[in-house]
Amino acid sequence: DAYESSEGFFDNLEDVEAMFQISMKIPLFENSLFVEGDGLFLGFTLQAWWQIYADNISKPFRETNYQPELFYLTPIGWHPFDGNTALAFGIEHQSNGRSQFLSRSWNRVYMQILFEKENFGLSLRPWIRLSEDPKEFEFDPSGDDNPDIEDFMGNFELGFAYKWHNFEFNFQGRQNFSTHNGSAELGFTFPLFGRLRGYATVFSGYGDSMIDYNYSQTRFGLGIVLTDIL
Repeated sequence: DAYESSEGFFDNLEDVEAMFQISMKIPLFENSLFVEGDGLFLGFTLQAWWQIYADNISKPFRETNYQPELFYLTPIGWHPFDGNTALAFGIEHQSNGRSQFLSRSWNRVYMQILFEKENFGLSLRPWIRLSEDPKEFEFDPSGDDNPDIEDFMGNFELGFAYKWHNFEFNFQGRQNFSTHNGSAELGFTFPLFGRLRGYATVFSGYGDSMIDYNYSQTRFGLGIVLTDIL
């Protein structure tokens, strides 16, 4: 529905499309800062949804999301079940780089609790959205484009990964306890050849992309990955 104002584009969108993601993490200091093993990092994730099967509209990129962040990560001396734990504190921006009716963005500060033991990893990341000024009029370019985004994208994210032999299972879920909206995604990776691994995934809920933050959908995907979570 977000594309209804684009005549000719809306009617030719396909349900099947290609999606890719590139993520990177860059340490800002070579040595530890305060305790052994801690660090300050820059992170960046790019996700793109490509209408590669939409021949009538020249196969455009339907949506592209950009997510830069700055975070501090430190191990902590807590070892439940003989595992290792860490804390991260960060600030991030996420947007789709669009304007007017198609613009979506928000800024968050978050705390992340990490646990790992052997072939299992767990992450809990609650966040607080940084408020923006409301729009003074409908076409105001400086106001909040999506004031209700937390109602659908939630207040926290829970994820885990488990490696069994040469296979990896992962889960990521978001939830807003007030509205009971959120999402869940299950993934599974398996060996192909060389560094390439196969990837199967199913997503259900809100916020598969920024443009879809208030639209609930179910998506199935099959592709390749270069690196696993663990």
